[in-house]
Amino acid sequence: MWSVWIDTGGTFTDCIAISPERKRKRLKILSSSVLRGTIESHSGKQIKGIFSWPVERDLFKGFSFRSVKHDFNAKVKSVDLQNGIIQLSKSVTNTEFEGDFEITSHEEVPILAVRLLTSTPLTKPLPRVQMRLGSTKGTNALLEKKGAPVAFITTKGFRDLLVIRDQQRPNLFRLNIETPDPLFSYAIEINERLNTKGEVLQPINVHDLPKALLDLPRDTAIAICLLNSYRNDIHEKLLRDILSKNGFSSISCSSELSKNIKLLQRADTTVANAYLEPTISQYIKGISSKINSSKLWIMTSSGSIVGNENFSPKDSLLSGPAGGIVGAVSAGKKSGFDKIISFDMGGTSTDVAIYNKRFDYQFETKVGQANIQSPCLHIETIAAGGGSICDFKNGMLQVGPESAGAEPGPACYGAGGPLTLTDINLLAGRLVPNAFGIPINLDAANQALDLLVERIHTYSDKAIGRLALINAFTSLANEKMAEAIRKISLSKGHDPKEYCLISFGGAGGQHAIGIAEILGIKQVATPYEAGLLSAYGIGKAD
Repeated sequence: MWSVWIDTGGTFTDCIAISPERKRKRLKILSSSVLRGTIESHSGKQIKGIFSWPVERDLFKGFSFRSVKHDFNAKVKSVDLQNGIIQLSKSVTNTEFEGDFEITSHEEVPILAVRLLTSTPLTKPLPRVQMRLGSTKGTNALLEKKGAPVAFITTKGFRDLLVIRDQQRPNLFRLNIETPDPLFSYAIEINERLNTKGEVLQPINVHDLPKALLDLPRDTAIAICLLNSYRNDIHEKLLRDILSKNGFSSISCSSELSKNIKLLQRADTTVANAYLEPTISQYIKGISSKINSSKLWIMTSSGSIVGNENFSPKDSLLSGPAGGIVGAVSAGKKSGFDKIISFDMGGTSTDVAIYNKRFDYQFETKVGQANIQSPCLHIETIAAGGGSICDFKNGMLQVGPESAGAEPGPACYGAGGPLTLTDINLLAGRLVPNAFGIPINLDAANQALDLLVERIHTYSDKAIGRLALINAFTSLANEKMAEAIRKISLSKGHDPKEYCLISFGGAGGQHAIGIAEILGIKQVATPYEAGLLSAYGIGKAD
């Protein structure tokens, strides 16, 4: 069968596939699950376009066509890949029909990737596939607060546990203390109690459960975390069985997710898992159903893979970056390096980690406002990637933390996006437009930079040259990323000068040398699979 390794990032999805004949294929597509091109001319139902899609034959019948600039949608009937001609289901009536276009199959991006890699049209089922998948789906749901409504079920007297917390304040001297809203929507107490040895002091009366518990909407995700259940899970299992019989399908128990002492950390982990579980489960089921009876493996934050039947959403939050570290270590060892700093610069963020003959782990991590008690590779992430917005605010130049993402993307993607680091690299001559998988619009990048130059001049009455601005944004980005490397190296007693910087990710090669010079690093290695190294690492994970 086919073997496919996929990492879905915030902007791009990286894929490596090995065919049944053991041929390796590579693919990098937008995580928004679209393929892009530029309209060259049109006539009736026919579009002549400029595009470079990684397929050998036409498999696009039934795909949806959309003009980025105009309000026009149609179905694709056929694509002549050699001559760049697309036949549509209806005629184009606008005489000024120009700009970029998108086509999509309206499938999750891992499925679209498999379809392209295996040359399978919409009218045929996908071949048997063994898929290894890393995804930012859970991370994005947490950061964008798009999880499910959660009911936090706990021991009587502890309903305010996740509101009161441990009273540590992130800003010690701020008089106006602002606390984020909790992830859960309901908090319900159960009259039960175990002692520190796990012995039952107050059993659960199944006939006297709170009415609010059984009156919850059935689409509510349940997070059960009872006192001392890490020693004895009898009450959590009893509640799980009762709720399951009453129609609740998404139930997370702390005793199954985290067998560790400390009620607060277990509660945090359980609520976060419940918050993500419906979204992630639907995503995984959707992919599993499309690849038929094939095997689906999920990458975890600890750098290993598990079968989808043994997977918990809390374990996937750093799966993509973890894949990158595993890939960097594998590539580094092939080149004779056993002390490396992995530098993964993608479209949305940059992830750095250190490897000194062994992986560096941490056992609690924070993603958004969720604190997760689960082993993961120690990764420092900063909001500086190719899609990071370059702006001028409050009299200062800024790179990030906001990102243009995959939609609309950088200005040079031609979809009306803002000025980003990708545009800066394009204008600096560090990016080869013809080597990109999507159309690159140099004029749009130039216009975005000119607008910013005008804004700065209006603010300060001092003219700033385009080249000076390009160099300033490049230096700013490099310093931010160098600081992240200092954090995972110098702060732990490691001298970065003794390490090799393994540079990868779609934007890594554009900044690696500048960062190495800042830190005094003598050796930089760029693996052959640099643009797809997270996917490569997922394929190499145990």
